[in-house]
Amino acid sequence: MMTETAADIAPRIDLAVTAVAGVRESYSARPVVARAYERMAEVEGSLSAVDEKDGARAVTVCIGVSSDDDSAAVASAVADAVRQAGADAPADTVRVRVARLVAPRS
Repeated sequence: MMTETAADIAPRIDLAVTAVAGVRESYSARPVVARAYERMAEVEGSLSAVDEKDGARAVTVCIGVSSDDDSAAVASAVADAVRQAGADAPADTVRVRVARLVAPRS
């Protein structure tokens, strides 16, 4: 049984993702409609998409990785960070979408 809601862990996931070495950008993985509503209501929403169904969470995050970095290694580290931030139940799934950036490492 989940004691924390998606709204509780989403900001923690956002922070965990941005703290991973190799993540150059973090993008919204949430539906456009949700982001538009938040913009109109002038509230701050999270970038990660956290869906709860049947006692499990499905988390999606979108990151940008430099073309000089190993995108698979960065994505794996991000998935680990997401699990540590709250998506750690056996039935939880984590999806990391990776965009390759053409800018060199900074």
